[in-house]
Amino acid sequence: MDESIRFLDMPNFQPVYAENTEYGYYGKKGNALKKLLLQNSEYHCMYCFASLKGDRKDLGELEHSIEKTLSDYLVECVPNMAVACSNCNQSLKRAGEKRRKERMKPYVKQYETGLLCKGTKCKALCDAYAELRKQYLKLNQLNLQPYGMFGEISGEEYRLQYDIMKAEFIPSKKYHYDKNDMKILEYHINQFKLNDVNYKTEALMDFIEDTIEADGRFSKHKNRYSNYIVDLFVDKIKRYSAADVLEICEELYISYQRRHIIRRK
Repeated sequence: MDESIRFLDMPNFQPVYAENTEYGYYGKKGNALKKLLLQNSEYHCMYCFASLKGDRKDLGELEHSIEKTLSDYLVECVPNMAVACSNCNQSLKRAGEKRRKERMKPYVKQYETGLLCKGTKCKALCDAYAELRKQYLKLNQLNLQPYGMFGEISGEEYRLQYDIMKAEFIPSKKYHYDKNDMKILEYHINQFKLNDVNYKTEALMDFIEDTIEADGRFSKHKNRYSNYIVDLFVDKIKRYSAADVLEICEELYISYQRRHIIRRK
């Protein structure tokens, strides 16, 4: 298989806040922020990449990157909010939350002292919040969204890829990560159970089966499947002929089936 399509580059999300719009957590401000973040993520969870596009109502929840209960100023801090599926927000990210909050307490007072806006009207990462995120990453090893994080020593942006042959998320091969970077990225993958057999997405397999049945023809419309990896995969293969797409999908289908048999043994 062409290596250029084997690895899908998962994004870090970079919202651009409108100057004339008020954002926040509650009410109309919260609705405006959620709408912006959904558009920024193309209606996907910023942690597991699950689709948040509903039939009659857009799904997803505003999620505080750093737990809002650590400081009142974090509740309405606009850059401290991502959009996530209910499973990531209400369950997976909450695992270990008590321990994370205990670790962060010594740094919260420093954060509050350094604030200029007091966390209510910011539309950019201020120095105080950026430093709090840095300490959060060091202590808790989660690649917070939006914006993503960077290695303290390597300076490399923390990014994931999806290996379509192995059907798993991996630390991006495009960056030169050191051992600590790899540890953090792997911890993040485990925290959100991205490769856990009971949680991992089957969206690409659904797309592959549908495309094989259609003899390599597929829809280029987005959000038709339950995870962002399908949209990214379609972007990679849309330049190929139907015959080539069919060959690629058949190769992937065989690989998936072999791995499923091995896993069952």
